[in-house]
Amino acid sequence: MKQQLVQGKRDEKAVTSPEDNPQEGAFSDELQARIAKRAYELYLERGCREGCDVEDWVDAEREILTVPRG
Repeated sequence: MKQQLVQGKRDEKAVTSPEDNPQEGAFSDELQARIAKRAYELYLERGCREGCDVEDWVDAEREILTVPRG
């Protein structure tokens, strides 16, 4: 018996990269830079405590993504 391969249609909009949309890439670069800056500020506020980098990053993401820019 021959095996049949069934290929579904790929939704082209589902997979994108910053190269596909330069404005989106710039936005994500800016967002990542803001999060990194805030995470570093949190690191300094906590007395440069090692081992809390993920916590600092997640806290910074939460702050940046929930505060409207204005």
